[in-house]
Amino acid sequence: MANLVLGRGRPIVLVLLAAGLGALAALWVERAGPFAPRAGRLTARVVDDATGAALAARVAVTDASGRPLEVGGARGQVEQLGKRWSYVDAAFTLEVPAGGATIEIRRGIETRPLVERVSGGTGEQPAQRTFRLRRWANLREAGYAGGDIHAHLPALSTAPLEMRAEDLHALNLLVLGGMPLPNDGSFTGRPDTRSSPEHQIHLSQEIIDWHLGHLTLAGIKSLVPGYPVPCGTLEYWTSHPHCDVLAGGRAARGQAALVSLAHFENLPGAATPVAVALGLLDALEIPTWSDPMQLPAHLSAWSTSGMPAADFTPMPGIDLYYQFLNAGFRLPIAAGTDKSGEDIPIGSNRVYARTKGADGFAAWLEGIKEGSGFVTNGPLLEFDVEGATPGDVVAFDGNRTVRVRAAARSILPFTTLEIVMNGRVVAHTLKLVQANAPVDGVYTLQTEATLTLQLSGWLAARAFADPDITPRLLPRGSAVFAHTNPVYFLRDGRPVREEASVLYLRKAVQGLLHWLSTRPTFASEADREGVRRDAEQALRVYEGL
Repeated sequence: MANLVLGRGRPIVLVLLAAGLGALAALWVERAGPFAPRAGRLTARVVDDATGAALAARVAVTDASGRPLEVGGARGQVEQLGKRWSYVDAAFTLEVPAGGATIEIRRGIETRPLVERVSGGTGEQPAQRTFRLRRWANLREAGYAGGDIHAHLPALSTAPLEMRAEDLHALNLLVLGGMPLPNDGSFTGRPDTRSSPEHQIHLSQEIIDWHLGHLTLAGIKSLVPGYPVPCGTLEYWTSHPHCDVLAGGRAARGQAALVSLAHFENLPGAATPVAVALGLLDALEIPTWSDPMQLPAHLSAWSTSGMPAADFTPMPGIDLYYQFLNAGFRLPIAAGTDKSGEDIPIGSNRVYARTKGADGFAAWLEGIKEGSGFVTNGPLLEFDVEGATPGDVVAFDGNRTVRVRAAARSILPFTTLEIVMNGRVVAHTLKLVQANAPVDGVYTLQTEATLTLQLSGWLAARAFADPDITPRLLPRGSAVFAHTNPVYFLRDGRPVREEASVLYLRKAVQGLLHWLSTRPTFASEADREGVRRDAEQALRVYEGL
């Protein structure tokens, strides 16, 4: 990816944010300036340090005992980093208690956080302060748009403010049949009227089966009929017959929409190998719900396969993704939050895609389909293989030696940066957070390798915080994580082909066929037959690889 556009330097201070199981994680935040004058009431503005333009942001205020204080003028709240945050549109007010207060301000992941202690008092005139936020990177100027592919909230009335406060360019809000979410019934098939050129909101649809998988649709012109409620069984919530989700994916494809497999790292879906083999997916969502480096929460694809775990072993989401790449499928990744409450900010997981100078939601979707860019919940990645960047396909003959470089920068602490080739780590850098002090609030790691390619392969970079040595800072117990899309090197035009991965995916489809043989309840015989027919066709694809 192109070099990041860095901001100017300024003094910083270290604060400790409680996270994980009561552990403390060191995060660097910027200090805006001298303490505010003593006053009982504070009137504040948030602006861009470089331009002076007013900025929407996320604000958390606590008193001297750490109790949260009300932020005047806020609209909408969210939990993150162990705090309650309020969204403000450039201005807010605060009643400062006698003991003073601590104000923290954040705006997405490309802007340095700010923290400041203000004194209390009983002054007759309200104190006024301007808080200046500084970018440390500008991926929009570098040709990328960042967006959330999978969210059910916020409500449309507050979505524009939250997008601006999170520095998010694209938001795919999903209508979910049968669920009382505020955006249900608001679908128009066009950009929402509250959108702006820099912050595009589209409503779309999620199609759900709790065994076969969830499909995220993006860019549809009309809702796909026949999916009024979630299908399948989720024992702690509800129960419905299973349905043919891939039929819904085909209908969306007929509208030239993007189809992705939702929260793949959490619920990989028994039909995913079928969808990939038949070319029905544009992307896998990693991450959306939980940590891709851990085993999925839902293991039914394995437990209903009729095979012992020794023969068909469950895998972490990221390793399962690698099996598709190793079988020769050039499959991009995307990311979202699955936001349906106040437990996560929109864009906490996001996908950056190259838009080639174009603006808008459609250009972002096209960049995702092309496999450009990277997914992240914090680190920004740079990845280069002899001038090739994520999504590129490079042909070569004979043997080829390449130099691979990766860099990761983040305002959240992380420990590890790796280069991966065909699922195997070929370059690795690990530094404990306490041994890798941030520079002007930004943690940085770099790594590189010189590799000789003898067969077709793919290369990618990933950055993460090792949860064994770093607290899990993020919503739903997730660790800091980022991953690029692959760069593909094809010798003599041949696809990547790892026999072990092909065999594993073949077993996955055989496991789905075994489950179908147990006669699970389907909404219709047509749906059951459609799933069986697709699975048999997919098995023939894998047997032919």
